This record gives sequence, structure tokens and C-alpha cells, in this order.
Amino acid sequence: MNDFSGHLFATVVIWLVLSRQASAQETAQVSFIFQEEQSAGTFVGNVALASKLTDKVTQDVFSKLDFTISTNNYFTISPRNGSITSKTEIDRESECPDKEVCILSADITVYQDNAGQINLYMFIKVNVTIEDINDNAPRFASNMISLDTPEGNVIGDVLYIQPANDPDYGKNSVAQYSFQDPSNTFELIPKDSSGLPFLSLVMKKVLDRETRDFYQVTVIATDGGFPRRTGSVVINITVTDINDNAPEFVQSSYNESVLESIKPNVPIMKVSATDKDIGKNADITYQFSSRVSDKVRNTFYIDQKTGEIFAKTAIDYETDKQFQITVEAVDNGATQLTARTSVTLNVVDVNDNAPEINVNMPATGTDILESVPVGTFISYISVNDKDSGENGVVVCDMNDDHFSLDKLDFTRYKVTLAQPLDYEVKHSYTVTIICRDGGQPTMSSSAVFVVNVVDVNDNRPIFTEATYFGNVMENQRVAVPILSVTAHDFDSGEYGRVTYTIEDAYSRVFSMDPNSGQLLLIDQLDREKTPRFEFYVIARDNGPGRLSSSAIIIIVVNDEDDNPPTFLSPIYFGYVLENQPAGTVVGNATAVDIDTPENSLMSYSFLPFGDDYQSFSINPSNGIIRTKEVFDREVKFQYQMVIRVTDTRKPEFSSTCNFTVIILDDNDHSPVIQMSSEENTTFVIQYNSSVGTIITTILATDGDDPNSQNSQIQYYIELGDPDHLFNLNSFTGTLTLERIIRAQDIKSYHLVIKAQDNGDPPRVDTRQIIISINGTFPPTAEAGLTTNILIVVILVGVTVVLGVAIGVAICLVRKIDRERRRNLEAQKNTEDKMYQVKEQDVYKNIGVDGEIEDSNSNNLSKRNNKKEVSFSIEEETDSHNTSTGSSHPLTSFKGGTDRSQMHSTNRPANSSNKLVTNGGMNIPVSQGCHSNQEKQINLKRTPQDEEIRLMELLKRNGEDALSESSGNSDPSDSGRGGSEDDSSHRGSGLDPDPYSSHYRFVSKV
Repeated sequence: MNDFSGHLFATVVIWLVLSRQASAQETAQVSFIFQEEQSAGTFVGNVALASKLTDKVTQDVFSKLDFTISTNNYFTISPRNGSITSKTEIDRESECPDKEVCILSADITVYQDNAGQINLYMFIKVNVTIEDINDNAPRFASNMISLDTPEGNVIGDVLYIQPANDPDYGKNSVAQYSFQDPSNTFELIPKDSSGLPFLSLVMKKVLDRETRDFYQVTVIATDGGFPRRTGSVVINITVTDINDNAPEFVQSSYNESVLESIKPNVPIMKVSATDKDIGKNADITYQFSSRVSDKVRNTFYIDQKTGEIFAKTAIDYETDKQFQITVEAVDNGATQLTARTSVTLNVVDVNDNAPEINVNMPATGTDILESVPVGTFISYISVNDKDSGENGVVVCDMNDDHFSLDKLDFTRYKVTLAQPLDYEVKHSYTVTIICRDGGQPTMSSSAVFVVNVVDVNDNRPIFTEATYFGNVMENQRVAVPILSVTAHDFDSGEYGRVTYTIEDAYSRVFSMDPNSGQLLLIDQLDREKTPRFEFYVIARDNGPGRLSSSAIIIIVVNDEDDNPPTFLSPIYFGYVLENQPAGTVVGNATAVDIDTPENSLMSYSFLPFGDDYQSFSINPSNGIIRTKEVFDREVKFQYQMVIRVTDTRKPEFSSTCNFTVIILDDNDHSPVIQMSSEENTTFVIQYNSSVGTIITTILATDGDDPNSQNSQIQYYIELGDPDHLFNLNSFTGTLTLERIIRAQDIKSYHLVIKAQDNGDPPRVDTRQIIISINGTFPPTAEAGLTTNILIVVILVGVTVVLGVAIGVAICLVRKIDRERRRNLEAQKNTEDKMYQVKEQDVYKNIGVDGEIEDSNSNNLSKRNNKKEVSFSIEEETDSHNTSTGSSHPLTSFKGGTDRSQMHSTNRPANSSNKLVTNGGMNIPVSQGCHSNQEKQINLKRTPQDEEIRLMELLKRNGEDALSESSGNSDPSDSGRGGSEDDSSHRGSGLDPDPYSSHYRFVSKV
């Protein structure tokens, strides 16, 4: 056995073993359904579950199984769990074309791992049915189909079209057709009668191309899937022609006249026919009918294409006056159709003598001035016709409306001018006279003569432009041509020759060539002086009267950069507020260049003079100056610099100016009140200082500009003076005493002084000063401190005595009051008014307390701060007892804030109330009304009022009661300027009789 035989034997043995082993293994078959067009990696199914392998083996055995799939292009399998997934996106129409059911198969082999030994476990056959989806729309072979069908069809004739194709199957394929036919001429049948897959268009009407030769319908195919998809095709149906229409003559008969003098081959008339068919079916041939006589055929012929009838030979009216001809029109269809018409030709006799015309011109000939008026005679016309009758009657006319032909008689005419002549419009007129006789046919003849128009000077020169524009450079050399003007004169010869001139005022600058109209520059120009010239040019002709016209010439002087930039001022000022950020605009130095803008470009810069310019920047284009730093006016308030402006095109053109920047004051400094130590903030004044006494002067300084509002300081008392005891001059800072010092004012005052500038916003500084009021008597050489103590002791003693006296007076007044009550009851019907005096009015008018003195006593009643007495006096005058002249004053006293009541037994008549002060003055007290009921006059005194009174007493005691010049220690001296004589005088005015005067005392200790 050779090697080949040995290998073959071994192979067969192995195959037999494997086949036997495989046949011993279990085989299963599973099926899955999988929808097409799903993405790769989509789960198809699990073969272990589908084959119930998981139910047949334990979990331990299953974990040792390994799944493999045969090589294919569609599926992969998980080796561990048997899950099949798609390998790619499957298209059912590509994989199973033309198959109703699409099944893709794969073989699965299951191996078992037994301790490293791999054994074949089972086979699984997998069939995957690919489920169709509606992913294709029906499609026709073409979007548009063209069909031809002949007219004259039979109803029910069919046109076939290929149906739509849908690669999908089942319900996803084509389910129905719909049809759109606006003409309602066709009907769609999905299949023909034999069941072939064709769409049939069945004709519902007979087609007539001459009525309508084109139809368009739309067939729509719809599948049954979801969503439904559609496809459509547009069918264009063209109706082709058949020879179903005979030609038709435009006229059913023709009647024409023909002159006997007509020449051969000259058209006499034309017949015309139409055919509703098209193409060859509408090609028409004209011919004489076979019934036409030979004489007609020998005399006339017809053009087969055009239908024109011609004469072959001469026609003689005397032989044949009329011809009858039958003409046929034959089409070119397969079956020729014919139409016929009748033609009548009437021979007309000919007039063979034409009129003869004779033109007779005047001696001047045919030359006419253009200025002659309408109606001017031009020529004489005579006419003659040798024919007789109507053939000899002649009528003449002419061809030009500028002239009129006026009939003189049957054979004579004259020609006159009908419209004005204009040589410039037309130099000559060719006049044609046409004369016609009355024969049939009419014969005519014509005569021609020429009228020449002679020119006159009736046109002014006309410029080609109303305004001429020119440009010239300033400083240009002279004799330079600028422009040319042209004027046309429609007259001829010298009448039309034009001469040009310009205004004399411009002849020193410009020169005008009189013949050519060329304008020359003869002087140099300066644009900055005269940028533009405007003047008139006059054109005159050389005819009589020299007619003229004018036009405007505008010469614009172009600029040359010949002027340096110049500042409008040699000195400029700019201003900027101190403390402004860098980049703040200060101002600008404006320079001008009188050249045009393109020649006046300037550049601004600083000249390096000093150091001030380094604090600023300047915009080279517009000269705007900005700061480069923050300024402090108190350090430096003014900066000087030099600015140069340069012509950018000609740097040698430049100029300079001085620019001063003023730093404006900003309110950046607060006022500072000048007080260096506590000593300078404490001030002492005496209690008896007069109003206006200067206490001190507040001085504040401000570091801002002394000439601005920022450093103008005003002074105010901010706090510490609720009683307005002091006055601070807001401008000078002088602190003075505003009013008299009262007892309650004796203390120390902590005033807060505010110094405020006038900036916006204002700044302030405050200081506290202390003002102490010295309330002790000033020491003297005689008394000193002992004298002051003695005064206090005396005042206390007087107060005690006065209190006892007031107590006695109160008892007396109460007794009197009881008696008065009884009297008032008797007189209550006569009393209706009382007087009421308010304490405020009393003290306002008096200023000090009033006092009452008994006529038997020289001592004044005194009050101190423990016992107070106030009073008022009412004088009553009895109106019935005027002879006695006695008065009954009523006085009431009160202490502290108690109210006192005053009762009157009689109603006063024209009485005057007065209050007697310790100075002997009678001060009016306001009257009031009272009734029988008790009314009160309230006189109130506050503790502050008592302090004022006590201070007055102290001051007067210090000035006169204890002075060496007084020499009187009588306690009746009140210290308020009154003397002992005054006191006794005041006391004598009171009636001591208790029955003539009523006293009521109110006392409060």
C-alpha cells in the first residue's frame, strides 16, 4: 500500500468514527422570527431556551457547554448562553428577492468541556424567518409616461401601462391604485381582461383631436403597510390626427372685377381654404374643376399652392364681359377630401386717355422767402382730358399740406401757401399735382415742381449746453485752455456764423476765442480768494440785428496745497478738574487750513519746551488734549505748553500756539477749624454781659482754591444751644451773645461748631467749645464775698416776712369775697361782662412783676423763688356818680402757677384797665366782658420767669443797691430802677378804704 492509499484509509476511518459519533448525538431544530432593517447586534433568540436545553441539563453541566455557529454573514452566537444576535442590518428585499417567505438558516454546534476534554454534545438547526417591514414605496418604471392614440376611437378602447413595483411582500406590497383625470375621459382598470399584470386606461369618450389634442392623468399606487407608502406616475396622452375633416373655403363664392387691360401673369384674385386636420391631412391643393371649359383654362390658371388666379392671355371686354369658374380644394390625406367654390370674374372696360397738366410759375420763379405769409400765391395750374363724358371730367389734388390747391373752374387751379415755411426745417419742397379723370378705370397724370425756400435771419444761436463746467488748478501758468463752448445757428451763411464773447468783468482773468469758443486762462488764480467763477458767454450771429443767446460758464479752481495750517488763536486755554482720572479731555487747540480737505490734513504735536507737556497727550488728528496723570491743584494749578500743527503733505507748513491748562479746584479739602488745645476751646463770660458781646471768633481754613466756592466757609452752631442764647455769624465766625442771660442760663454750654465749605458736595469740620457763664456778683473792694452772702440772707428774710403778709391778706380777701358774693346775687341781672387778662399779655407788656403798696406803708412787697405774688388792677368808674370821681381799683394776687379770680360788682362803662408797675407806669390791660357768674383773670408765672426776675434783682443789687453811690439800704428799693419816691407815689394812687376798693389775694408758698 502506497502513501496515498494509507492516507485515504486513515481519512475514511476518521470520517466513519466522527459520523458515527455525530449520529449518536442529539439534534434539535428551532425557529425565530426577526424583523428586517434592525441594527447590528439586535437580539434574535436564545437557542438554549428555544431547544429546551436548559431544562434537560443541570446548571453545572450547562456552564460547561460551549455554543458555536457555522460561518454565515447574518448572525453571531454567545458561546456561553446561546443567544443569537444579528451581525449586520438585514434587508429582506436584498437577501430574498422575489420570495414570499424569507428564511435564513444557521447550524449551531454545542460542545461540552469535561475536565479539559472537549466532546460534541448536540446539533441545533436554526431557521430565522425575516419579517418584512414596509420600507419600500411602490415605484413605477418612470415618473412620466407619454402615450399616443389616434382620434376617432371607439368607447372602451384600452391603453396599457406597466404597473408599479413594490419590493415588499404581503400587505406591504401594492394594495390599490387610484386615478386622477380632470377631464373624466379615461377609466383605470388594475388588470386587463386576460389577467396580465398591466394597468388599463379605458376610454370613456370618443377623442377628437380638433377639439382637444392632449390629456394628462395621474395614477397613484398605494401599498397596504403602515405607514402607507405611495408612488405615482404622470401619463401624458397625445391625440394624433386622422383625415376626418374636408377643406373649407373661406367664402362660399367669390365675385371680382378684372380690367380688360390686365397683363398676363398678373394676379387677379385669390381663393383660400382651411383644413382642421394637421400635417399631410391639412395640406391643400387648389385646382379648376373638371367641368371648367377649355376657354377658361386657356384664359386663366390657378396656383395650386396659393390659390391665386392669373390671366394667361389678354382679355377683351367686347368679346367676354364675364367668366364663371369652379375651383376645388383637395387635401393630402390617405383618403383625399375635396371642397368647391364658385368664382365670378367681371371684365371692366378701360379708360385709355389720361389728363394733361400744365404748370405756370410766376416771373420770380420758385424761390420763396421763408418769411412770406400764409396765402401767398405760388403757381397757376391748368388741366385738359381728351376723353369725353365722365372719362373727361378731371379732379386734381396735391401731396403736400404746406400748400393749397384752389380750384378756379373745371380746368384751372392756383397753388397758394397753406403753412409757414421754415428754411431751417426744410430747404425745398417737391410739389406733385395729381389729376384723375372720371373714367373706368380712372386714368391719372401728375406734374411736379420744386419750391425753394430762401433763408432769413430768424434764428438765434443755441448753445449745446445751458451750463458749461471747467476746472483749473490754482497757480496755473497762463494761456492754458480750459474748455470750449459751442453754439449752433440754424440759419445759413453769415446768418449762421457765430461769434463768442464773455462778460467784460472776467476778461482780465479769462480770454474767449471769438470763432472757436475756446476759453483760455490769462491770469494766475488763487483758490482761497476765489474758489469758483461763474459768468456768461454770449454767442451772436452775423446776420441783420445780430441775434444772440447766452450760457453759463462755471469754472472751479482746484486746490493746491499752498497754505500752512494756522491756529485760530495764538493762546488757548484748557480746563480740567483736579483728581480726574488720566485720559480726561482738557480741550483742544483748533487750527484751520484754508486749502481743501484733501490738502488740509493736519497733525498736532507738543513741542518739547519744559516738562509740562509730558503730563498730557494730544490726538494728532484733531488736537484734543487729554491728561496722562491725576492732578492736584494744590500742588500745581497751571501748565504751559506749546502745540505745533503740521501739514501732513508738506511738513514745512506748520504753526504753533501756546496752550495753558488750568487745573480747576475740586472740593477735596475739608475746612479745618483752628483750635490747637483745650484752653482755646473754653470761654467764660459774665452773667451781666450785654447782647452782642463777642465771645470768640471761629477761624477755619480750607486747602482748596481760595477763589472758588470750595474754600468759602460758613459757620453754624450744630448742637448745644437749644435756648438760642448765642449767635454765630455764618460768614465771619464771630460768636456773640444773642440775648440777655437769664438765671436758668447760668451754666456751661458745650457747643458743637460746624465749619462748612460751599463745594458740591460740601465738606465740613466740627469742633466742640465750652462756654461757661459766671453767675456770681463781681467782687468789690468794700464788700467782696461777705457782701454777696449778706444780700442772700436779706433776701431770705424779706421772703419770709412777705409770706406771712400774704397769708394775712389771703384771710382778708376770703372774708371780703364772701361779702361780694352776696352783693353779686342782688345785681346778677345787671352784670353781663367781665375782663379777662392772660398772663402772657401781662408779662409781655410789663417785663417785670407788678406790686401793690398799702398807703400807710412805704415798704414794697417782695417775692423770692419760694413765694410768688402776681397782681392786676382794674379801675371801675361808676357811671351814675361822676361827681365824686372816685375809682375802685380791683387787685388780685397769685403765686406760682395758681390761678386768681377777679370779681366785679359793677359793669364798667368806658373804663380803662391799667396795670401799675413798680416803675410808676400805667400799662393798658385788655378789657373783657363778664356776667353775673364769676369770671377769672389768670396770671401765670413759670419758674423760668422767676429766674429772670431774680437775675434782674441780683443785677440791680449789684449795680445800685450795694454800690457806694446808692447810700440807701432801705429794703423798699427793688433794684429795678425805681426810687423810694417812686414807691410812695405809686402807693398814693390806691384807696386804702377796704369798702371802696376790693382786694383778693391768692398766695402759694
